[in-house]
Amino acid sequence: MGRKKNKPEWQDDALNMVRALKAGEVVVHSTDTVWGIGANAHNAESVKRIFAIKERPVESTLLMLVDSPGMLEKYLPKLPDSAWDLIEVSDRPVTIIAPCSDKAKADLAPGLVAKDGTLAVRLVHDDYMAFIIRGLGAPLASTSANQSGKPTPDSFGQLQGEILDRADAIAHYRRNAKPNALASMMVKFDEHNRITVIRS
Repeated sequence: MGRKKNKPEWQDDALNMVRALKAGEVVVHSTDTVWGIGANAHNAESVKRIFAIKERPVESTLLMLVDSPGMLEKYLPKLPDSAWDLIEVSDRPVTIIAPCSDKAKADLAPGLVAKDGTLAVRLVHDDYMAFIIRGLGAPLASTSANQSGKPTPDSFGQLQGEILDRADAIAHYRRNAKPNALASMMVKFDEHNRITVIRS
């Protein structure tokens, strides 16, 4: 009889998040940057609720979290080598904004693809978040877990009651972690692969 592998400390919590997301719920979760609020990126009603909970204008599209280069490429198929190089060498998470595939426009919930046909996507480098996305079998629509115009929560203690009260499920993992004020770098590539740094 083989030895049982020790499961990660976050696994039970991640499984709860997967179950909630598969049920169409909106979840508050930790990420590799700040605390976020998320839903299945293919579930239009759930994504719509994120906007309502945050009191966010629908024109301010959400970003999408993916767990693998393959999933990233599915939605942003024409990324130049320079984008992949940036993701690989950056010492912090990178959100890429670029023109998305026609499939993405058809499959994703409203509120993710911008009017100019671009999509903001971050490949997570965090085992907990990657496990959740993989378990869901779909990308995660996500944004910071604060109401629009209020400070971004870089620790669980900074989350607003209005957000916690209106979400369906709240992660336990990293509730006691030190604040992480590191937002992702954000860069945009246009249809000619010209790069603009949105947030450094």
